[in-house]
Amino acid sequence: MNAPDRFALPVADEDLDRLEVCLRQVVVQGDPFLDEVATHLVEAGGKRLRPALSLLSASLSGEAASEDTLLGAVSVELVHLASLYHDDVMDEAVKRRNVPSVNARWGNLVAIVAGDFLLARSAEIAASLGTEVAGLLAATLARLCQGQIAEVRACYQVERDEQAYLTAVADKTAALMSTACRIGALTAGLDRADVDALTRFGECLGMVFQIRDDVLDIVADESELGKPPGQDLAEGIYTLPVQRALADRRAGAELRALLGRPLDEEAVALARGLVARSSGIAASAAVARRYAEEAVEATQALSDGPVPKALAELGLGLLDDLERSTRALAS
Repeated sequence: MNAPDRFALPVADEDLDRLEVCLRQVVVQGDPFLDEVATHLVEAGGKRLRPALSLLSASLSGEAASEDTLLGAVSVELVHLASLYHDDVMDEAVKRRNVPSVNARWGNLVAIVAGDFLLARSAEIAASLGTEVAGLLAATLARLCQGQIAEVRACYQVERDEQAYLTAVADKTAALMSTACRIGALTAGLDRADVDALTRFGECLGMVFQIRDDVLDIVADESELGKPPGQDLAEGIYTLPVQRALADRRAGAELRALLGRPLDEEAVALARGLVARSSGIAASAAVARRYAEEAVEATQALSDGPVPKALAELGLGLLDDLERSTRALAS
């Protein structure tokens, strides 16, 4: 798979360069230690998908990205980065984006407080953009926490149902992508119909993105993921491909006997193999297709032009990655 190409949205290089500069500026406070910790994952790079969605949504106005749009994009990315700091503590991860995780390098306490610092900076920026953006970001943070709590409560629950999984994904992943699009639209002064269409697109895209991510955690390797595969299985988070594999008459019984407790490296490899050979991957792709179709439908409510086309192609491209994984496993 050529996953990085999927996220090469048609955002002006100049705006992406401005984003990187601004992202560093807003977290650097002059304390050498805090600055190093707070910029650790910023420096490690990343897809910058969420701020790119903000910038691309705003470009529907036909105007260059304003300072407000740039700051809105930065506020969204800071929330995402903070969530990674916190996730790695909960997962006891040692690597993120092919570099040591913050918790592995400086410890859990520093990682948690540094993540909180990034959230605080994000909230401060959002407040400067007006009450609607500030309220939107606060509501999004609440959804992120709600989704994360739901996931934690479901750990090792083999009987976790699919709707519970989809609800958690909507909160912990789709909410922020939806907000990224909406903030871009609001700061660009788009009309309400376009704001709402872009918001809906982001929500559906987030669902496709997370289902794809959960499939990759089963079928991809560490070089592709930037972290060890199978972490969710090891920690009792049973995602859609696992849920569907549990219902597979060939793999389900053996997989069920493995799950419900922490897994060592050998057991994770066995569980990943069972899920990969089951119908769970194809079934997950079918669910993702429904959301991808809804995302494309949302873009059709926008005026014609390169922006709606690029957004639709992103959703379909992520789906194509997922479906190619399915075909490769079947061959």
